[in-house]
Amino acid sequence: MTEPSSDAARQALTALGLVPGARTLALDGLTLTVSPREAGLQTKDIPVEALFHKLTMMRDKLRVLEQRVNAADGVDAAERSALQANITAVYEAMAGLAAFFSED
Repeated sequence: MTEPSSDAARQALTALGLVPGARTLALDGLTLTVSPREAGLQTKDIPVEALFHKLTMMRDKLRVLEQRVNAADGVDAAERSALQANITAVYEAMAGLAAFFSED
């Protein structure tokens, strides 16, 4: 498996609906440190490129799910609408992550 490039990260941010004034990040060696609220737990360092790769993969899987919901037989309009609302909520949450990398 090849490492995602900074170009792939920019594409992921753009696909998530990032506003046009996005910062261009130098992603080589950049990590995100996640610190737990509980004092006894360890912190976790996540390479930013890996995070963007995971976001891209999530987006792709959501698109497949959305296509399957739209093409499914036996799903009535109310169920389809509820499923689409949930998918849209996940897209919005992912776009919220992208807001951390905008100029605003």
